[in-house]
Amino acid sequence: MLLRKSFFVFIAVFVFAGIATDVHANQRVALVIGNSAYQHTARLDNPKNDATDIAAVLKQLGFQVIDGFDLDKVAFERKVRDFSVALRAAEVGLFFYAGHGLQVAGQNYLVPVDAKVETADALDWEMVRLDLVQRTMERAASTNIIFLDACRNNPLARNLARAMGTRSADIGRGLAAVESGVGTLVSFSTQPGNVALDGAGRNSPFAGALVKRIATSNDDLSGLLIDVRNDVRKDTQNAQVPWEHSALTGRFYFNPAARPAPPAAGTAPPPQDENDRQMRARYAALVEQGKTYESNQDFDRAIAAFSEAIRLDPNSRLALFRRGLSYGNKGEYDRAIADYSEVIRLNPTDASSLINRGNAYRDKGEHDRAIADFSAALVLDSKHISTNGVKLAFSNRGYAYFSKREYDRAIADYSEAIRVDPQYAQAFCNRGKAKQAKGDSSGGRADVDRANQLSPSSCR
Repeated sequence: MLLRKSFFVFIAVFVFAGIATDVHANQRVALVIGNSAYQHTARLDNPKNDATDIAAVLKQLGFQVIDGFDLDKVAFERKVRDFSVALRAAEVGLFFYAGHGLQVAGQNYLVPVDAKVETADALDWEMVRLDLVQRTMERAASTNIIFLDACRNNPLARNLARAMGTRSADIGRGLAAVESGVGTLVSFSTQPGNVALDGAGRNSPFAGALVKRIATSNDDLSGLLIDVRNDVRKDTQNAQVPWEHSALTGRFYFNPAARPAPPAAGTAPPPQDENDRQMRARYAALVEQGKTYESNQDFDRAIAAFSEAIRLDPNSRLALFRRGLSYGNKGEYDRAIADYSEVIRLNPTDASSLINRGNAYRDKGEHDRAIADFSAALVLDSKHISTNGVKLAFSNRGYAYFSKREYDRAIADYSEAIRVDPQYAQAFCNRGKAKQAKGDSSGGRADVDRANQLSPSSCR
C-alpha cells in the first residue's frame, strides 16, 4: 500500500455554561471538500472519493451539505464563505477536507489545487489556513466537527522548504496539533508522528471506516471512533492505530434517532449560573498565573496557563496577546505572530498587537511586513493608540528601515520618536548610529552623547 495521508478529527462542543449535554440534531450544516487534481504536483487518487462518500452519508443523515471538488484558492474561499452564511442558523457545523495539507511553524494550511508553493509568500496567497475555517465555525455553531484528511508525504512541502531556505526547519512533518477548547475531541487516523496508509481501494483505511461507521452506528461519537480505530487496525495489520484526545462535555450522535430521550419533566435544571461563574473565575486565575510565570521568565509555564485560558475563552484578546508575548520572548516568532494576528482579527484597532506583531516580523528579518504593521499602528486614531505607542511605533519602524539600510527614513522616524518623547535615550542612540552609517560622524556623535547623558553608558 502507498503511504499517503494523515487524518485527524477536531471536534469542539462549546457549552458555555459548562454543563454536559446531548447535542441535538436540529440544523446541521457540513462543508465537504476533496482535492485530487493538483495542477503542479502529482494527482491524489482518493480525496475526491473520500469527500464524495462522506457527503453522501451526511446527506442521508439530514445534514445540509455544501460540497466542492478540485477547488482552486478562489473557489475554496468562496465555499468557506457560503459555509459561514449557512452556519448562522445551525447548531452543528461539520467540515471535511481531503487533499494536500502542511504545517509551518505550528500552523496548519490546506492546499488548493492551483497552489505552486514556489515562494515563502505562498502561505499567505496560495493556501487556506485551517484556523480560519475553525474560527468561522466556532463563531456560529455550538457544536463543530472538523475532519481533515491531509497528505503527509507532500511534494509541495519540499518546494516550500527550498523557497524558505534557512527557515525551512519551520516546516513540520504532517500536521500540527490543534489546541482544543472545553468540550473538544481531537482524533488522528494514526499515532502522532506516524504516516497513515492510503489503502488499495476506493478510500483510505480511516476514511472508509469512518464512512461505514457514520452510516450504520447508533453510538455517540466517542464510541463510534473506538469502532473506527479497531477497523483500521484490522485493515492495516496494526500498522496504523487511530488516536484521539477527548475533553467532550456533550454526546454527539450522527444518527438523530439514536439520541437518548430528554430528562423527564420536572427534573431540576443544572446550576448554569454557578457553572458559568466558576468558569470565569478559573479563566481569571489562569491569566493571572500566566502573568506571574511571565514576569519570572518561565515562559513555557506562562504559555501553558494562557493556552488553558484560551481554551475556556477562545476569543480572549488578553490571553492571546499575553501568550504572544511569551512566544516572542522564547524566539518562537511565527507562533507569536499567529496570536497577535488573532487579536487583530478580533480588534483591528489594537495598536499593541500591531506593534508587537511588527516586532516579531522584524526579529524574523521580515522588515517590510514589520514596517507595514508599524505604519498601520501609526494611522490609528489617538483614542486607539497611546503616546507611548506612537513613540514605540516610530522607533521600531526606524529600526526596520535601518536594517534595510534606508538611513534617511530611519533618521526621520527616530526624529519623530524624539519629538514625542525628548527624553527617549534609545531613539537618540539609534538615530546617531543611522547618521554615522550615512557618513555624518559629527551628527552621529552628538546623538550618541545625548543618549548617554539621558541614560549613562546606554549607547556604545
